[in-house]
Amino acid sequence: MSSPKQIALLEKATRTLDHVIDAVVERGYDEKPSSTDDYGALLASFEYRKLVTFQLYDSYFPPKRHEFELQLISSLVDTVASIPAAVFLGGAVAGGVVGNAAYDVLKHLLTRLVSKSKPIKRTHDGFKEIQKNADRLTKFFEKRSQAGMTEICEALDADADKVEPLLKLLGFRCRRKGKRRIWIAPDSPKSIQTNKSK
Repeated sequence: MSSPKQIALLEKATRTLDHVIDAVVERGYDEKPSSTDDYGALLASFEYRKLVTFQLYDSYFPPKRHEFELQLISSLVDTVASIPAAVFLGGAVAGGVVGNAAYDVLKHLLTRLVSKSKPIKRTHDGFKEIQKNADRLTKFFEKRSQAGMTEICEALDADADKVEPLLKLLGFRCRRKGKRRIWIAPDSPKSIQTNKSK
């Protein structure tokens, strides 16, 4: 049988859920589904930055993780995500390189982290792998504007759980086609047209 504390917790959670759903129903909501996620825009929200932070933390740092690694990744993600989308897209188009401004910041910070963390082997190895995958990802998208996750992972020789948070961090768009997800470079003409039409 449940304890009074568990019952009180359940009742509180039920009230919270009811309150949220009732408020949404009362104010209304947009029912038009979107087939594309724009991570350049989504990273402006705290929740998405934390999502990417925890995906990187879980994928690149093995069990027996350390709190300072999470703090470093959080700072890295927050800094890269703070670059305005207009600067990011404009720089990418002008430079002809995927993620120009965001990638430059990411590359700089990762170089620093890899250098400073040499005495801490596990941390150094984690950031070194992030750096390697970010470099490969950027080179991969210099030759194309979009690709499926399987194609990307095969080209990078990396697992999807290590590639996806980097795509999000660099502001890629993700279009869903059934069960398939197509990742679109932030500097692709389709991506820019979609941003201008919003």
